Amino acid sequence: MKFTYPFIFSFLISLFISCDKRDKESDRTIQLSDFATWRNDDYMLSSEKIKQHIDMLCHKRLKMYTDETVRNYYKEGNTFLWVYPGGVSEQADTLLKYLTSVTQEGLPENVLKANHLRQQMDKIRTLDFEKDDINKVYAETEYLLTTALLRYTCGERFGYIRPDILFNRLEKADDKPKTPFTRLYDIQAERADTLFIKQSLDAIKEKGFGQYLLSVRPQNPLFHHLTTIYKDTTDSLYRKKIIANMERFRWQTEDLGEKYIFVNLAAMQLQAIDHHDGDSLEMKICGGTLKHKSPMLNSHIERIDMNPYWNIPFSIIKKEIAPAHAQDSAYFARNNYRILEKRSGKELDPKDVTRKMLLSGDYRIRQDNGEGNSLGRLILRFPNNFAVYLHDTNNKSAFRREKRMVSHGCIRVEQPLELAIFVLDKPEDEDIDKIRTAIGLPPLSEDFERDTTDTAEIKMEIMHVKPTVPVMISYFTLYPDIQGKWQSHPDLYGYDKVILEKLATY
Repeated sequence: MKFTYPFIFSFLISLFISCDKRDKESDRTIQLSDFATWRNDDYMLSSEKIKQHIDMLCHKRLKMYTDETVRNYYKEGNTFLWVYPGGVSEQADTLLKYLTSVTQEGLPENVLKANHLRQQMDKIRTLDFEKDDINKVYAETEYLLTTALLRYTCGERFGYIRPDILFNRLEKADDKPKTPFTRLYDIQAERADTLFIKQSLDAIKEKGFGQYLLSVRPQNPLFHHLTTIYKDTTDSLYRKKIIANMERFRWQTEDLGEKYIFVNLAAMQLQAIDHHDGDSLEMKICGGTLKHKSPMLNSHIERIDMNPYWNIPFSIIKKEIAPAHAQDSAYFARNNYRILEKRSGKELDPKDVTRKMLLSGDYRIRQDNGEGNSLGRLILRFPNNFAVYLHDTNNKSAFRREKRMVSHGCIRVEQPLELAIFVLDKPEDEDIDKIRTAIGLPPLSEDFERDTTDTAEIKMEIMHVKPTVPVMISYFTLYPDIQGKWQSHPDLYGYDKVILEKLATY
């Protein structure tokens, strides 16, 4: 379809009517002498020229993950969604209302460009084309409205940032060219799919368009509380912290259910919540250092290991043990480390195992269980891609530190016994005493039968957790404590800055 001169009379009449409703300064009587001006090429609409300008816009750099969908929509020659010979549809005003609303709640203006869109729409409705080509204005308005729509619907529903892409392309272990990125984020979350995109575009034609735009907004009450906090403060630095945490609440993650464990790396704290029974725990944790950051992930606690061995990760062997302590028998004895051949399980004398042998991957190093073990006496294990878990520690003094980033990535918990009992489903006294005695504590029940086997070896025991308990390790610099009081935490890993910098690029 081509917008040509036969449409210009009705087009301009409708523009002046729309303008009259929006701007009293443009209120004037339409006279025949005006047509001489209107017939100027500056006011000639052409769908072909609009498409040419849109095609140029399609070559701009993509910034948000939804922008490619917009580009493909117009490159495939699909119909205009917002503009027509008479101006801009009323649906554009409805969209602009919601774009303005979320911008006022803290979303940076550059993400949705509400103010720029308002200016473009006003140009069309006030015939302000003295400095701009009418077809270019129409093209930009059409393209930017669709861009803003999909950014808004997908951004509010799933997040304006893809956290898996952002954090998993953030750091490398070293500066070597072929070194892969360090994986930091493995929380399973919903993503905007083609069906959701189609629903967003189809909604433009529906009467309930405004209701649809409202429905995609986050439903989490913690998110809405942050919008209130944002409006109530004028502190620019605090507002930036709020913006970063609001974005985290947009990421659609698994519903943790009634009973779960939530680890907040920014707070270096753990919350164990049971909404059904009303039991809750809150405790300090020690997490990964800046060099060995604890990952963000979600999983389910499957078992409790009592008196575990520590099989040292190869990354630690490669970077720390092999370069500095190969063939150092005193070091291995001091730390209760044993070298075992993987294939046969045979133990080797440390003085006979060279650095090259340790780096071959054919050998593993295991620390004896019991007192002195780096994992302590209890581990709560859950499937994950990082070989991390929640565990006890032989270094209790670390919990007295203000900065508790001390591990290689695992989470050391302040109250391992209480946490182990929490994850069990209605534990019997016998279950509790089994855990207590396994780690050297006296039983609570006088009737509990101890294992009286006379052996110096400390037994490793396993207790399965059924049903499994969800666990999420995340990162919030603003989050309520177990009493519901909001707490502000330092940006230990610098992730607030990373989120804000990414939003600023849109």
